[in-house]
Amino acid sequence: MSWVVSWVVSWVVSWVVPARRGHRAARGVGPVVGRGIHRVHALTLAVEQPSCPQAGESRIRRDHDGVGTGVSTDHRPPAPPTTTDGPLRLRLHEPGELVAAVPHLLGFRPADSLVVIAVHGPGDGAERSPTRGPGRRRLGVVARADLPPPDDVAAVVGACAQRVVPTGPEEVTAVVVAADQGDGEPPRVDVADAVREVFTDRGVAVPSRLWVPHIAAGVRWRCYPPCDCRGTVAGIDDSPLAAAATWLGHVTYGSRDEMAASLEPESPHPRLRALVDAARQAAVLDRELGGPAAARRDLAAVATARREVAAGRVLGDVELARVAVALTDPTVRDTVLGWSVDDDEELVSSAEQLWTLLVRALPAPEVAEPAVLLACALLVRGGSALVGVALERARRADPTHRLTGLLRALLASGAGPETVREVVRDAAAESAARLRAG
Repeated sequence: MSWVVSWVVSWVVSWVVPARRGHRAARGVGPVVGRGIHRVHALTLAVEQPSCPQAGESRIRRDHDGVGTGVSTDHRPPAPPTTTDGPLRLRLHEPGELVAAVPHLLGFRPADSLVVIAVHGPGDGAERSPTRGPGRRRLGVVARADLPPPDDVAAVVGACAQRVVPTGPEEVTAVVVAADQGDGEPPRVDVADAVREVFTDRGVAVPSRLWVPHIAAGVRWRCYPPCDCRGTVAGIDDSPLAAAATWLGHVTYGSRDEMAASLEPESPHPRLRALVDAARQAAVLDRELGGPAAARRDLAAVATARREVAAGRVLGDVELARVAVALTDPTVRDTVLGWSVDDDEELVSSAEQLWTLLVRALPAPEVAEPAVLLACALLVRGGSALVGVALERARRADPTHRLTGLLRALLASGAGPETVREVVRDAAAESAARLRAG
């Protein structure tokens, strides 16, 4: 079927900084990365009133006990982030703000899409606030799917539920992004109704089903019948959430295609292909004669490249070819896989920069290794829309790649970041022990 479901965000919102085009690590990115990108709990979205307000243009104002105290037609921008030593938190108050947050949650502005946003209650891992009480909730997993043809609606919504329901949300909000049919009525009622039916059958409430023709500030949104709530999308690029995203080094792309292009290969490079082939031939002999010592040399080559990237230096073609071949040793690859769960933030961030650079630079099939390493790095931090792009790049480069298949199977099963972290830790520890023993 020609539809895509993206596993995007888990218990917190976190993003990746792609390296810029070329072989050089992005200058100016390092300090931003060091400040926040790899603090896994860097940003949590607290939701005071995500559901439709049941009051036309108005919305319910919450008091300190989380109870509706009246109707307000004023516009209130998203609350500024908290500045405690804990997680950075932003508060969303009404549906227009939630819709405006979608591009930042996904990493791109969706079109012709179904977006399902999980909302968790205070008793489900979100701390209860003494001032906000039971009204304080948080966003969780976000799943996005291309709007399917009518015959595929049940399968697509079911796939979204498979990603979202295992995380235990209290409710979900559905946002359908689809062009106006000209009559002002929400299109794709079949999709909205399927979300309500599928999630309700699984014990998850669906209090809000919103439609917006496209996501931009000032665009009108409205609810699906029987609710008749409506309003306007809040500011997107000048909101506190946008500022927080910038602080974390997040890039919000104009479309999914633009996001996917950030990992597209550079122009064909015959010299690099020849250097990779030569390095592979040399590695065959070195590994036959050197055994574990050859693997340790390969690991050292990858570590050196990571340090070069961290320092903002250019990797030459010979270095790229050396690293490409080093990563084809599963023991080496699985050892550096452990960098994504290391406590050293600089190591984690520079490794991601290296994998992104290699995904852009290397030819197939060698590019499968850094692509799957990048996907793992994103997953252990909570997820990103780039995960699917990276895994698809790895699959195209090497359809038989075992680690790619494993990760795709984990995602299909609804596994979350902690499961991926455990798999990564175990694989890295086993491979590192094998290198030491040799």
